[in-house]
Amino acid sequence: MRCLIQRQKCVTMRQPVHGADMPEDYETAFTICQRNQELARGDGGAGGPYAVTLNIGCPTGYTPTGIWHSHPNGTVTPSDGDYNQMRRLRLRHMCISVPQTGETQCYEVK
Repeated sequence: MRCLIQRQKCVTMRQPVHGADMPEDYETAFTICQRNQELARGDGGAGGPYAVTLNIGCPTGYTPTGIWHSHPNGTVTPSDGDYNQMRRLRLRHMCISVPQTGETQCYEVK
């Protein structure tokens, strides 16, 4: 696995998705959108400690290329479920962050 989306861009794009009443140890996510070489943040979502619900959506003119999501109290290593979901959605990139450490890693999904 290698990072195709530069780590700086993933970190720059990472913004809190949950509101003030959402516990920090709940997963959050957003769609990574692309137009040419430009990345943008798409629709976001929040879930529970082990899963997140996300509507895949992008700003006008952008195409979904991946998903960023958090692994609270976990690692930046994708689970089998993460890979299966990305393949099912036919998205090429996945970024995972651990909010407690600030670590982010991005992967190409084949």
